[in-house]
Amino acid sequence: MWAAVSVVLLLLIAAVIWAGQRVYAQAQDARTHLTAAMPHAEEMQAALLASDSASAAAAAEAFMAEAAQAEAATSGRLWGFASSLPIPLTENLRAVRLVTQIASSLGEDVLSPASALDLNVLKPAQGRVDVAALQTLSSTVTDMEESIGSSLTSLEGIDRGALIDQVDGGVADVDSTLKRLQSVLEPAQSILSVLPNALGAAGPRNYLVMFQGNAEARASGGGPGSFILIQVADGALTIVKEAAATEFDIALPEPIMPLDAETAAVYSDTIGRWIANLTATPDFPTSAALAKAWWVDRFGDQIDGVISVDPVALSYLLVATGPLPLPTGETLSSENAVSLLLNGAYFAYPTGVESNIFFAGATSSVFAAMTQGAADPVAFVNAITRSADEGRIKVWTADPAAQALLGTSPAAGILPVENDEETTVGVYFNDTTGSKMDYYVDAAVSVATDQCSATAEPTWTTTATLQNSTTRENAEKLPLYITGPYYTPGDIATDFVVYAPVGATIESWTLDGNEYAATSHTMHLGRDVLRIAVVTPPSSTSTLAVSMKGAPGVDAEAYGPVSVRNSPMVRATPVTIDAPGCE
Repeated sequence: MWAAVSVVLLLLIAAVIWAGQRVYAQAQDARTHLTAAMPHAEEMQAALLASDSASAAAAAEAFMAEAAQAEAATSGRLWGFASSLPIPLTENLRAVRLVTQIASSLGEDVLSPASALDLNVLKPAQGRVDVAALQTLSSTVTDMEESIGSSLTSLEGIDRGALIDQVDGGVADVDSTLKRLQSVLEPAQSILSVLPNALGAAGPRNYLVMFQGNAEARASGGGPGSFILIQVADGALTIVKEAAATEFDIALPEPIMPLDAETAAVYSDTIGRWIANLTATPDFPTSAALAKAWWVDRFGDQIDGVISVDPVALSYLLVATGPLPLPTGETLSSENAVSLLLNGAYFAYPTGVESNIFFAGATSSVFAAMTQGAADPVAFVNAITRSADEGRIKVWTADPAAQALLGTSPAAGILPVENDEETTVGVYFNDTTGSKMDYYVDAAVSVATDQCSATAEPTWTTTATLQNSTTRENAEKLPLYITGPYYTPGDIATDFVVYAPVGATIESWTLDGNEYAATSHTMHLGRDVLRIAVVTPPSSTSTLAVSMKGAPGVDAEAYGPVSVRNSPMVRATPVTIDAPGCE
């Protein structure tokens, strides 16, 4: 009898060992296929962004094939039985099975439909954006996003603490891939949800496009040089009117619209009386309201949004369109757009009338290229993204849903109202020379802070530098339209405007190491703000150092990472942050 029992026990042990080996082999097979599948997700995304639909489809198919084999490896009665046993390793088996199912779902519900997306629907063609195609795209992206969200929720149900390292690593890989895709889809869907109506799907919209010239620096970028009114109806874009800034009345006896007391205290009421000063504030909704008021006062049109673009942004967009011929005979390209629009044109067309004709022609050429389908879609999206991140394209819209998407981003031109996510310092420049001399200026900003090491209220020292790179000799040869009529040729007059972090106080400042009187020191946009007037001669540098201290009783832990918002200048402004102890 004992012999029979022993035989049975040996057979059971053998069966368990065989089953364990079989399940282990299945798990290894699943892991191999999952490991092979994941790179194909990255390949598909890269191919999609490159508008390579064939490669995107091939990558999606390859992913799905590997995922299907991984899921097949974890199916069957033996795997199901082993997963149901009340032993610690069964959580690993359940996790592996769930991950393979999620991978299959990712291939079928996300990667496959994503590989068929056509980014060309994002760009105009023949003067129209296909609104219906955008709505279809929005629906597809919504389905993809919902599938990813459901998969991430399922992963959260896994007891990661019970997993062996190999299984936990696999779960982490899938979780990371899903979150990377989600980080792309969420903002895309947010934009797609408002884009059709923004393009006139529910009725015509009027957008006032303002071109800022960085050669005359302003906090928002540059002095407004010209405007065009674009109407959008069911995706069709039409230029309705064009006007140069010089066509509007100047030196109004009263501001074009009521100003809030804080704005007037910092910038004086000239921000509302001179059209050239409407961009003097870094708060783009204020600049947009002023631009709208000037336009409505002159033309009476309904304005549903204001968009600002500078020549540097145009140079990025010209990468997408390629060089464009201008009516005046020049060729506008990504390489020469900045120098031609911000400097060369004033040599070739020294009078206001001539320059207005030139800029109107350049505007029409760029608009035609953008709306007739000449732009490469990926390069176009990249140009818009880069321009928005640098604050070279700014947008205000009367649509609350669309405006909410912009938040406090550089594209919105709104300073953050709290310090929890980022501790923002603002450094801005307003030209007061009445010239186009800022083409010869280079700016730099640095912030030194102890906010990651302070035991009491943190401090910030912000240094803003302007370098005048022209010489007196060269300046005397420049056209009067560039040097301006009010200063010795070559001198550049600038208002430095510095905003402290929310709640912080500006305690002291020096200009080139010496005490210097402020033009104004007050509150604006919930921040302590300093404005001082500086004249920088040729071949010299002006350096403003501003010391700030955090709000009493607010610990350093309350402040997020330091960031800087600054005027978009002709050339990029280097920003240096010295924050010892911060990661």
